[in-house]
Amino acid sequence: MKKLPLHEWHVAHGGKMGEFAGHEMPLYYSKPLEEHQQVRSRGGLFDITHMGQFQLTGEKAGDMLAHALPNDVLGMTDGQALYSPLCKPDGGVLDDLIIYRQGKDRFFIIVNGDTLEKDLAWLTGLAGMFNCQLDNLTPQRCLFAVQGPQVFSLLAPHLGVNPASLGYFRFAETTLFGQLVFLARTGYTGEPGVEISLNRDGAQQVWESMATTLTLPPIGLVARDTLRLEAALPLYGHELDESHTPWESGIGWTVKLGKTPPFIGQESLTEQLAKGALEQLAGLEIMGRGIPRAGYPVLASGKPVGVVTSGGHAPTLDKPIALARISAEWAAVGQEVQVEIRGKPVEARVVRLPFYKNPAIRK
Repeated sequence: MKKLPLHEWHVAHGGKMGEFAGHEMPLYYSKPLEEHQQVRSRGGLFDITHMGQFQLTGEKAGDMLAHALPNDVLGMTDGQALYSPLCKPDGGVLDDLIIYRQGKDRFFIIVNGDTLEKDLAWLTGLAGMFNCQLDNLTPQRCLFAVQGPQVFSLLAPHLGVNPASLGYFRFAETTLFGQLVFLARTGYTGEPGVEISLNRDGAQQVWESMATTLTLPPIGLVARDTLRLEAALPLYGHELDESHTPWESGIGWTVKLGKTPPFIGQESLTEQLAKGALEQLAGLEIMGRGIPRAGYPVLASGKPVGVVTSGGHAPTLDKPIALARISAEWAAVGQEVQVEIRGKPVEARVVRLPFYKNPAIRK
């Protein structure tokens, strides 16, 4: 397994380490429930350096991304971020990523750690077709997330820009504790926050300054997963994969079929939309006793109609919840189904997503 640049810091501060995306990552430092509640109530620090960071440059960089992605890249302005799936010709999802437009010929890209090598090969091939340059910055950069309702006020005195003034899914290149950083108002918790990319040389100084000066605790992957589940944010390999399209994965809103030029997978996605997706991603609230987990069958009248993609106990809501890919006819809000938990059917109900939403996230 690869080790994060701050590996020794995490171990020294009580991080219980485990494997994720080929890296030895901190799963938790204290109690995952307390870490979850800390982020919901105040804020916390996440080391997400396992994720991939690319730089795309070239006169036709925007055109290349418009061809690669179903979302509207050409409609972006400088300083804007955009979430989009990366699709195959059959519409299956290779990855979900965030694009940041630094200029009409310059884009920063963050991809998932599990799919880094696959994405790099796929995008490098497309970049060559458009005479662009794709550079893998991952070995030279760190990536941190600072998430929680109080982090803007805590960070503001130490930044060259007020993060609250950026606007949701906007970014700036500024300074933090004397280091140049790429600061984006994005995140994976359902709370206001930022993600910070910076050179590895100054990364530990910035991390330690945030932990001590801002008194923000480090948060592990276990709490990160329960936070993103409550916010109904998809995880690649669970809600998203190459066998399912955005229509079947809860992110159909990212597909702009009417945009030009044509994008990879457009024909297949158009056909599927016309026919109607056979499966949809739904939110389930478990009515009986038991904790749903990924892979558990979803039943209706005793017959399989889908499968749980992610599930667990939601600390903020104090109830078991799940995301599940189920037959479209059973996906309507209010529909009653069952989840087979340890061999027994447990009553569940389809509910509106997300399970949890902080209205301040976009303010």
